[in-house]
Amino acid sequence: NRTVAMINKYCDGLVPDYASKVTPFDSELSTTAANVVGRYHEAMDKMEFSTALSEVWTLISRANKYIDETQPWVLAKEEERKAELNSVMVHLAESLRIVAILLQPVMTETPGNIFSQLGLAVEAMDLKDLRFGEFPSGTKVVAKGTPIFPRLELETEIAYIQKKMAEGTQGPEETVKWNPEETNLLSDKEEIKYEDFDKIELKVAEVIDCQKVKGADKLLQFRLAAGDDQDRQILSGVAEFYPDPQVLIGKKVVIVANLKPRKMRGQVSQGMILSAEDTEGRLEIVDAPKGMPNGAIIA
Repeated sequence: NRTVAMINKYCDGLVPDYASKVTPFDSELSTTAANVVGRYHEAMDKMEFSTALSEVWTLISRANKYIDETQPWVLAKEEERKAELNSVMVHLAESLRIVAILLQPVMTETPGNIFSQLGLAVEAMDLKDLRFGEFPSGTKVVAKGTPIFPRLELETEIAYIQKKMAEGTQGPEETVKWNPEETNLLSDKEEIKYEDFDKIELKVAEVIDCQKVKGADKLLQFRLAAGDDQDRQILSGVAEFYPDPQVLIGKKVVIVANLKPRKMRGQVSQGMILSAEDTEGRLEIVDAPKGMPNGAIIA
């Protein structure tokens, strides 16, 4: 749904022609797709269906990461980066085409719905000789895509869960023994090892000042005391959730302290402020543990 919306917004609904290696991240996505297709066929040949489906999610996770890496909403603001933007759009559309085709053996309706929203003919869904980079030229996506997996209604789901919990307490004993190793761990990101996480340094920081960034509707400019020899600055896209930035002054937050600084709107951003977002799109900055001094390490 997000990809279709961006193609309509940035490319007038037309999927750009495929080109490889336009952005620094194109090759990794296309290589991941090729590897996934190969491993998927190997697993299906062995009738290891859950393994095959896990491979599909590897591609989905990589495509999500690709969006974060390329930031098409930033590319769209610079006319000279139009080629990069076009490459991002066709790479995302192509990823969805591959995913839809790989899902055919286990989902009866979804693959066809994905193809229809991408403007593709359902009869073109062929598992044989599936390759990344063959999205049909000149394809027009639907003007307004309908979410194939709409968000659940919160109150209805809570009532359902409470009912099931009540039913579970009526029996003399637990019918299914809990085994944490069998838990399906849900995440939108690619799995990482402990060594990767250990590279991240989280610190407590106090908001000394906060104001909107001129010319940027979504950005807030934070001045933070985080145990450094001077205050540091972080830009964060949370302005729509905090219309009065002054309410954040004095708040203790959690920051990623060792993120490489980068320029945003001509200002340096020296880290990242952690926030949480629920299924309804509401966002709130994460509070630091009470009583912790500025610069305290969160482990």
